[in-house]
Amino acid sequence: MNSDSASTLLLEEYYATGDARFVEELFRSRSERKLQAFAERWYGDARPFARQALLRYIDDGCDRPGHRALVKALFKRAEAKEDDEVMGHFLVAFDRLARRELHKFTSWDWRTRQPTEDWALGWDPTVPPRAKRQGTYKSPKRSKEGYILYRPLPRFSRATRQYLQRRAWRYFRKKKNGGNVARYASAIRPVLALYQDEHLSKPERLIDAWGLMHALYHGSPVLVREPKGITVADGHTLADLQPAPFCPEAWRGCRDALLDLLTTARSRTVRTFCVEVLKREYAQELRGLTLGQLRPLLDSAHEEVQGFAVELLQSASGLERVPVKEWLSLLEINHPVALPLLCELVEKTVAPERLTLFQCLELACARAAPVAELGLRWAKGKRIASADDLGFLLRLTRAEAPSVRAEGIDWVCQLLPRFDAAKPELVRELLDARHADVRARALELMEKEARFGDSPVLWTAMSESPYDDVREALLRSLAKKEKAFTPQSLQHLWATAVLAVHRGGRTRQLATNQLAERVIREPDEAEALLPILGFALRSIRAPERRSALASLSRVAFQRPALRDALSRVLPELKLVGDEVTS
Repeated sequence: MNSDSASTLLLEEYYATGDARFVEELFRSRSERKLQAFAERWYGDARPFARQALLRYIDDGCDRPGHRALVKALFKRAEAKEDDEVMGHFLVAFDRLARRELHKFTSWDWRTRQPTEDWALGWDPTVPPRAKRQGTYKSPKRSKEGYILYRPLPRFSRATRQYLQRRAWRYFRKKKNGGNVARYASAIRPVLALYQDEHLSKPERLIDAWGLMHALYHGSPVLVREPKGITVADGHTLADLQPAPFCPEAWRGCRDALLDLLTTARSRTVRTFCVEVLKREYAQELRGLTLGQLRPLLDSAHEEVQGFAVELLQSASGLERVPVKEWLSLLEINHPVALPLLCELVEKTVAPERLTLFQCLELACARAAPVAELGLRWAKGKRIASADDLGFLLRLTRAEAPSVRAEGIDWVCQLLPRFDAAKPELVRELLDARHADVRARALELMEKEARFGDSPVLWTAMSESPYDDVREALLRSLAKKEKAFTPQSLQHLWATAVLAVHRGGRTRQLATNQLAERVIREPDEAEALLPILGFALRSIRAPERRSALASLSRVAFQRPALRDALSRVLPELKLVGDEVTS
């Protein structure tokens, strides 16, 4: 047995003062005798701290080395006191104890005389087998009462794990004795909400949960109950499971309780069970629910709950009186199947006149395509009467759905030329958009509309753009628009084009040619522009180096006065007669 690593004094101090570190210190303890003696005092403590610590301890799984005696002592006291809450936590914890794994095995088929492969459930090798006897098999040691003594195990054996599962389930099963269906129902429903998906992540984990399988699928022909555990019947799969709960009467006449369990359950298995029972037993009662009743389901983080809620919303009552704000918040749910249905319902129920242009555009910028398409349709139906309205439309540059963004920007580009009051700054917003397709449409608009294509504001803005495609478009048109720029703006433009390490080819060659032309025309700017040409000369791409060398040759022989500047700024160049080499 592992040595005790916890401090008894520290454990007592944490417990007496109600310190939150008590449970963590308890987990480190390995002394079975000390822990067992602590059980009665702990369970009888009426402080909220002690109760919360007890539930947290049980939820840990009850499988720590050296804690067998404490777990058993607490379990027996809770069972004797008929403490439904604690017993429910024990049921969930014990359902995690029996761990089997799927193993592939090979057998010999004597009929075909061929080896065959199959799968079977076997115990997780980390789970201890049955404890060994003390002494020899023929002469085992016995207690004073005559019982055979076994060597203690640090953790529960396989047989004990199965026994604890069955005993915990038996506690809840016996609640129905005497026809007390309501007593069983009120005890089992809170327990089902405690199961978590992480503990039922594999099919074998699901069928190992003895209590859960009996509570939900007790009468299912898909499951076979054997002494070693539950298996799936031949010819069936777990996908064939349909609700067949123990004590079916406990699930009748409890629509609201099922809806509450559906919102609080942390396991997909339990949530699916609730949905199927509600559809089967309460189809008529679910019609005509109000949005207030469905809202907890719609706000759920689980897709199956949201999808079920949207189905119920189709037949809900009072939808015409629901505020627009409520509808907009509903459209924020993230469910690929339910969201299109919800959008159809919103379009049928809500008049577009109830929304402002701003609200429609917010919908159009949603990530979900059905919501964005609805928002754009409604926005197109609004009257665009002023430049301020056009400014609102520029929100479409941030639309997440590509198809909606493309359609929306096409619409904006059609509207801009129609308004005399539309300023070039509006087109600049398109040029500064983070999406390349929006910037491409803005450049097309500048080519088609002279009012925007001749605007110095836009060309200056293009020189400051962080986007390569915008600067490249400016470089192609720079010969016509060069006079609109200051020398500093041109230097910035050419420098960013030459230094763009992820782009090359035509853009850099175009920039180096323009640099050479500028130096030849404006020799006073040579000191600032020649270093930029030097960067192109040092490119790792041979075509770019040749282009830069050709540009420098033109400068040297068309402006002989700049040869000294060339030698000073670019000492690696050699001017030999009528040639320039590097």
